[in-house]
Formats: sequence, structure tokens, C-alpha cells
Amino acid sequence: MNNSVVGAAAQLITSTAGQRKQPAAEPYFSGASAVGSADYAEALSRQPRHTAVPAAVYLHLPFCPSRCLSCDHNTSVNHDPATIDRYLDALERELSMVTALSGMRRPVAQLHVGGGTPNYLSERQLVRLAALVDTHFALRPDAEVSLEANPARATPGQLELLAGLGFKTIHFELRDLNPVVQRSIGRAHSGAMIRDVFANAREAGLRTIAMDLLYGLPGQSQATIRQTVAEALALQPDRVACYAYSRRAESFQHQRAIDPDSMPSLGDKLALFNAIAEGFESAGYVWVGLDSFVRPGDPLALAQSESRLRRNWIGYTQHETRDLFGFGSSAISELDGLCVQNHVDIARWQASLSDGEFPVRGGVRLDARQQRRRDAMTQLMCNMSLRDYAALQDIPEGPGSLADYERNGLVRVNGDAVSITPEGRFVLHHLWGDSSPRHRWDGVW
Repeated sequence: MNNSVVGAAAQLITSTAGQRKQPAAEPYFSGASAVGSADYAEALSRQPRHTAVPAAVYLHLPFCPSRCLSCDHNTSVNHDPATIDRYLDALERELSMVTALSGMRRPVAQLHVGGGTPNYLSERQLVRLAALVDTHFALRPDAEVSLEANPARATPGQLELLAGLGFKTIHFELRDLNPVVQRSIGRAHSGAMIRDVFANAREAGLRTIAMDLLYGLPGQSQATIRQTVAEALALQPDRVACYAYSRRAESFQHQRAIDPDSMPSLGDKLALFNAIAEGFESAGYVWVGLDSFVRPGDPLALAQSESRLRRNWIGYTQHETRDLFGFGSSAISELDGLCVQNHVDIARWQASLSDGEFPVRGGVRLDARQQRRRDAMTQLMCNMSLRDYAALQDIPEGPGSLADYERNGLVRVNGDAVSITPEGRFVLHHLWGDSSPRHRWDGVW
């Protein structure tokens, strides 16, 4: 990626700074029409009972033993097992309330458990969680079943249990492998420990070992990120997801411990991602969507090669799962164009369920035009091209519009077809990952 593209991308990102998405602790629904618990209940009741169309399910477990300085998730540091048990009690109530209206044992093609630190749960609690899912939903044999995990808490016994419970993919949240960068965000994962955990996960029978990398962290440079990529390649992960880090200390006060002067500039962040992409592609990994890399033969790579890769709140998938059921505090659900989020505050989420109400804090309702536009944008970001240019023409002019991207060489329009250019692939993951609210629901997640 040449310097002129980096400069143009930095200007684009700066120009959209005032339109960026709200942090996870803030409302996703600024300016949205009033949507609440009754609307979600109505959408659930309209679901065709006994349908064979698969859904996606997300379970949010917000508990962590400690909090990293870079964290921008909805989490709670807690050391009381009884608190987690009470959370699971409320989760069971929510599952029962949802499936009482939408139907029991709906087939599921994608299940993801996120947090927080899901593998902070005890073995007994993990078994209970799996049993709750099995009671209310029916996982298809080919379902993607994944869980986020802290490698420091992933013992051989726990990994064997997770595989026995049906989890196929484990996503280790590593952030960076450089010791200096790790210390800057309050982490300390040694290379030897991570190598052991990866080996134990494979021995336990987990089919897909995934990891993440953040770029834009304090102390990162092109030299350190290339070394991190080299160490990551030695681990032979099956999937690697790459995300841009943005300090938002006004919403997450623990991030104030990170010195903003120690963070890479916008241009440097794009150069860091460039180094990541070059490193994995040169090692034979397939670049999937805008921000992930997978081994050749991965179902996601095959889906992209056949232009059927999709993305929802959980992430990239080869399955068509229009309906998404989210459970737990802050979880996202989407049914028939209705997008809602649960209460972020755990106590308020629990209180709503105790009162027999769906714990919805707000949402948006998309009309047919908006749904078509979002489908088009998702197709573009997943498969790099689409043939529905008309669906994107009504995006307002200005930063973030299709015309703006075309002027800056990020997309190419040819008749009714739109495609992402090689330069655009390096840039749009950053712009769309920190995008304006109009892209959150009817555009990119």
C-alpha cells in the first residue's frame, strides 16, 4: 500500500471522526425510533413455529477475573461464583421467555458465547450453560459452535470439557504477542504458555483454533507487529481476526491509564494492518472479508470464493442466518428487520426478566429499503463485490458515501456492479469498523 493511499485514508478517517459509532457502553440507537420490549415480543410471536430455517444465537457472559486496559467490552470484574449462578438463572428465564413465543428447539447454524471471559465460568457452570442451549435450541450437525477464551485460564481439563460439550471453535483473545505491548495494556501472556494452550486445544479435539490481533496499541511499530505475526504463524492458528484499537477513555475510564501519546497515528495504524495482511498472505493464509485471515480450505475461504460469505453481529459465517437471538446483558438480537439491544447494566437486565419483561433497552426498525441497502453493503464487505449498485445510491453524499469512496479510489463502479479495490480493502475495514450510526444497522455491523 503506497504512502498516498495511507495519507488519503487518514484524511477520510479524520473527516468521519464526528460520525463515529458510539462505544459499547453507550446507546447504539441515537436518533432511532422508539423500540422496546413490546416490539421485540411482537417480533418473536411472528416467528414461524417449527420452522426449519436456521438461526444464529449469541450468549453474553460479562464476567472477568480482571480487566485489561484496552478493553471496550461490556464486562464486570467479579470473584463470586454465586453472582455468576444468579446470572445463569436470569439467562435461563430469558431463554424460556424467548422460545415460549418463537418456538422451542429452533434449528441453529451458528452459536457463539462471548464476554467478558466465558471460560472464567467453572466446569459446573459451563455444563449448565450448554444444557440451557440444548433445552431451548437444536444445534445442526454442521453448526458453528464457538467460544471466546482467555488462554491463561484454559486448562487441559477445561479444553477437553469444552470439546465434549460440543464447542468446535475456540477464540483466544491475545491482542498482541510482544511483551512490552502486552504490559502496556495490562496483560502478561508468555509465549511458552500460549504455545502450550494451543497444543492442548488441538489435543482436546477443538477443530478450529482462532485468535485476534489488535493494531493501534501503545508501543506497536511495524517492527514489533511483524515479529508478532511471525510468532503467531508459528502457533499455526486456523483463523486470525484483526481489529483496530481506538482509545475511548471518556466511556471506559480504565483506558485513561493508556498514554495517548504512546499510541500509533492513524497513518501508522493503517501501515500496521498492511504489515499484518502482508505477513499472513505471504504465509499462505486467505484474506477473508475485510479484517480476517484463515487457512486455505477453511469454510469461510470457500464461501468467499463462491461469493456467499456472510456477516452478522457474531462475525463472518458461511451460513445464511437472517434471525439472530441474543441473550444476556447488552446482547443484540435481530428479527424481521427489528434490531434490538438488551440492557447493558446487569442488574437492570436481571430486574426486567424478574418482572416478566424482555430486557430491551432500545432498537431500530429497518424498512425494506434499509434492509436491501444493508444486504448490499454486507455483500460488498464480505465478498468484495456486488451487482446491486442501486441499493447504495441513496446513501447521503459526504464522508462515508459511495461517491466519496469512489473518489478516493476505495471502490470501483462499473455499470450496475461495485467492487472494492485493493487499496480499499486495506482502508475500509478501518472506516467501517468505526463507522457512523447509519452504517451500524443498515450497513456494516
